[in-house]
Amino acid sequence: MKEEEPKEPDENLIQKVIDPKTGRDITGEYISNRLKELEVEAEAMIKEALADLTANPTKKHDIYERTYWLIHERLGMGSIGPATAAAGPLMANMKQKLAVELGIDDKDIIF
Repeated sequence: MKEEEPKEPDENLIQKVIDPKTGRDITGEYISNRLKELEVEAEAMIKEALADLTANPTKKHDIYERTYWLIHERLGMGSIGPATAAAGPLMANMKQKLAVELGIDDKDIIF
Protein backbone atom coordinates (compact mmCIF):
# COMPACT_ATOMS: atom_id res chain seq x y z
CA MET A 1 0.00 0.00 0.00
CA LYS A 2 1.39 3.36 -1.02
CA GLU A 3 1.61 5.95 1.75
CA GLU A 4 0.32 9.38 0.83
CA GLU A 5 2.24 12.45 1.73
CA PRO A 6 0.42 14.54 4.35
CA LYS A 7 -1.11 17.57 2.69
CA GLU A 8 -1.17 21.08 4.00
CA PRO A 9 -4.72 22.16 4.90
CA ASP A 10 -6.42 24.44 2.40
CA GLU A 11 -6.07 27.98 3.79
CA ASN A 12 -9.59 28.75 2.57
CA LEU A 13 -11.01 26.10 4.89
CA ILE A 14 -9.29 27.28 8.07
CA GLN A 15 -11.39 29.57 10.24
CA LYS A 16 -9.48 32.38 11.85
CA VAL A 17 -10.17 35.33 14.13
CA ILE A 18 -8.85 38.50 12.54
CA ASP A 19 -8.53 41.78 14.45
CA PRO A 20 -10.65 44.21 12.41
CA LYS A 21 -8.43 47.17 13.38
CA THR A 22 -5.07 45.66 12.48
CA GLY A 23 -5.92 42.77 10.17
CA ARG A 24 -3.71 40.56 12.37
CA ASP A 25 -4.60 36.89 12.98
CA ILE A 26 -5.49 36.67 16.69
CA THR A 27 -6.99 33.17 16.66
CA GLY A 28 -4.66 31.77 19.34
CA GLU A 29 -5.16 34.76 21.62
CA TYR A 30 -8.92 34.58 21.18
CA ILE A 31 -9.05 30.89 22.05
CA SER A 32 -6.80 31.39 25.07
CA ASN A 33 -8.88 34.29 26.38
CA ARG A 34 -12.13 32.43 25.76
CA LEU A 35 -10.83 29.38 27.68
CA LYS A 36 -9.99 31.63 30.64
CA GLU A 37 -13.49 33.13 30.54
CA LEU A 38 -15.07 29.68 30.40
CA GLU A 39 -12.96 28.48 33.33
CA VAL A 40 -14.11 31.42 35.45
CA GLU A 41 -17.71 30.70 34.46
CA ALA A 42 -17.39 27.00 35.36
CA GLU A 43 -15.74 27.86 38.69
CA ALA A 44 -18.73 30.11 39.48
CA MET A 45 -21.13 27.26 38.64
CA ILE A 46 -19.24 24.92 40.99
CA LYS A 47 -19.25 27.57 43.73
CA GLU A 48 -23.00 27.98 43.31
CA ALA A 49 -23.47 24.21 43.46
CA LEU A 50 -21.54 24.10 46.74
CA ALA A 51 -23.74 26.87 48.15
CA ASP A 52 -26.83 24.93 47.04
CA LEU A 53 -25.44 21.81 48.69
CA THR A 54 -24.95 23.69 51.96
CA ALA A 55 -28.57 24.83 51.83
CA ASN A 56 -29.94 21.44 50.69
CA PRO A 57 -27.57 18.61 51.67
CA THR A 58 -30.14 15.93 50.81
CA LYS A 59 -30.27 17.15 47.18
CA LYS A 60 -26.60 16.41 46.43
CA HIS A 61 -27.26 14.21 43.40
CA ASP A 62 -29.83 16.61 41.94
CA ILE A 63 -27.42 19.54 42.37
CA TYR A 64 -24.60 17.50 40.82
CA GLU A 65 -26.66 16.43 37.82
CA ARG A 66 -28.05 19.92 37.20
CA THR A 67 -24.63 21.57 37.43
CA TYR A 68 -22.93 18.83 35.40
CA TRP A 69 -25.29 19.46 32.47
CA LEU A 70 -25.01 23.22 32.89
CA ILE A 71 -21.21 22.95 32.59
CA HIS A 72 -21.67 20.63 29.61
CA GLU A 73 -23.98 23.11 27.92
CA ARG A 74 -21.89 26.23 28.55
CA LEU A 75 -18.46 24.74 27.82
CA GLY A 76 -19.62 22.37 25.10
CA MET A 77 -20.76 22.96 21.58
CA GLY A 78 -20.17 26.43 20.23
CA SER A 79 -18.46 27.83 23.31
CA ILE A 80 -15.44 28.95 21.29
CA GLY A 81 -17.00 29.01 17.85
CA PRO A 82 -15.08 26.83 15.43
CA ALA A 83 -12.46 25.94 18.07
CA THR A 84 -14.87 24.42 20.58
CA ALA A 85 -12.80 21.22 20.69
CA ALA A 86 -10.22 23.28 22.58
CA ALA A 87 -12.72 23.52 25.45
CA GLY A 88 -13.08 19.72 25.74
CA PRO A 89 -10.27 19.16 28.25
CA LEU A 90 -11.41 22.13 30.33
CA MET A 91 -14.98 20.84 30.34
CA ALA A 92 -13.86 17.37 31.45
CA ASN A 93 -11.68 18.87 34.19
CA MET A 94 -14.51 21.05 35.50
CA LYS A 95 -16.97 18.14 35.52
CA GLN A 96 -14.46 16.07 37.50
CA LYS A 97 -13.82 18.95 39.90
CA LEU A 98 -17.58 19.31 40.43
CA ALA A 99 -17.88 15.63 41.37
CA VAL A 100 -14.93 15.84 43.78
CA GLU A 101 -16.10 19.11 45.39
CA LEU A 102 -19.61 17.73 45.93
CA GLY A 103 -18.30 14.40 47.23
CA ILE A 104 -19.99 12.30 44.54
CA ASP A 105 -19.20 8.58 44.74
CA ASP A 106 -17.35 7.11 41.76
CA LYS A 107 -20.33 4.91 40.92
CA ASP A 108 -22.55 7.99 40.61
CA ILE A 109 -20.29 10.05 38.35
CA ILE A 110 -21.83 10.86 34.97
CA PHE A 111 -19.65 9.97 31.97
